[in-house]
This record gives sequence, structure tokens and C-alpha cells, in this order.
Amino acid sequence: MQEVISASFSTINLIPTVLLLLVLVYWLTVIVGVFNIDTFDFETSADGDVDIEFGESFIWLNSALSFFNLGRVPIMIILSFFALSLWFCSILVNHYLGITSMGFALVLLIPEIIISAFVSKFFSTPFVKLFKKDLSVIESNEHLTGKMCTVTLEADAKNFGQAEIKIDGTSLIINVLATEEGMVLPKGESCLVIDYLPERKLYLIESYKN
Repeated sequence: MQEVISASFSTINLIPTVLLLLVLVYWLTVIVGVFNIDTFDFETSADGDVDIEFGESFIWLNSALSFFNLGRVPIMIILSFFALSLWFCSILVNHYLGITSMGFALVLLIPEIIISAFVSKFFSTPFVKLFKKDLSVIESNEHLTGKMCTVTLEADAKNFGQAEIKIDGTSLIINVLATEEGMVLPKGESCLVIDYLPERKLYLIESYKN
């Protein structure tokens, strides 16, 4: 046990160890009630992607994050499996390969991170059903047309933004475009969903005035 502790706090294993300690501190705060399990979590959009506010050219990132269950399982559960796997890999690899150089340890950290990402996906997948939000009241994408939404990320006709729709207490985040050239929809604007573009997974919305 003493050898494991010494190895954990050696320079070559310090990064994974610190990450694991931060995760342990988080779970201690959950136990005492400072945080809850959804703290720092991502929101999921209506089409199942993760709510990340990037430009349209980064839509692929949503799919990549969703593949690793981000947005489907609380991020701290995923990070817990990731941190434990990374620490375990680092301890074993550096020990059995006899790594003493911080430079070599940092190089090896790259494949260890990749392996740990897949390990965390494997162990977090059973939690998907457990934490799956009850979306039985949510209609299909096309049927969201005609509903009111509130812009959460500014949008125009060329640059997509995001908007929030509330259905029976369930909050959905959708990617949106303005219907007309020159129309800018600022954050907080009340809008009406006009149409859905399935090939782009985007909704066309326009400002709604009472």
C-alpha cells in the first residue's frame, strides 16, 4: 500500500493522481450536500446531442461527446470512471516500463487518456437508462413546429444559435436559424418555431410579438 501511495505522488503520476483526488473531493461534497450529482452537467438537445455552444462547423463535436455518453449520463460519473482508469493506467504503465522521465510519462499520457475515455464509456453505458430523462411527453422534431421558444444563444439566418422549449416541465435545447436574411434573434427573444430542417438538424424560428 505504501508503494502505491508513493508511486501515486511521484512526479510522473502526479497529473492522474490530482485528477482522481479532485473527483474524490467532489463525491465527498455530494455526500455532505454541497453539490448534487447533476452539478457541472451538460444539457441534451432535442435530437440527442450535447448542448455545447460552438459554431456550426463544430456540430461534429456534439456527436463525439454524445458517443462518450456526455449529456446522457451525469458528467461527474463519466469523469469518475475516466479518472480512476487514467490513474490505474499511469501507475501500471510507468511501473512496468520503468518510466522515470516526466517527458516520457507525458507522452504515454496521450494513449492512456484515449484508453481511459473508452473505458469510461464502457462503464458509464449501463447508467444511460438509469439517468435517461422521461421524454415520453416530448413530440418528434417535426411536431415541435408551432411551439414557442426562448433564444439562449443569438442566431441569424447564416449563423445558428440555440433556443429553449419547455413542454410540460421538460426543457429542450434546439439548434436554430432565423427565417429571414438580416434578422438577428438576440438572447432572451421569444420566438415561434416555423419549420424543421432534418438534413441539418436545425429549426427555423422567427420573433414572436404579442
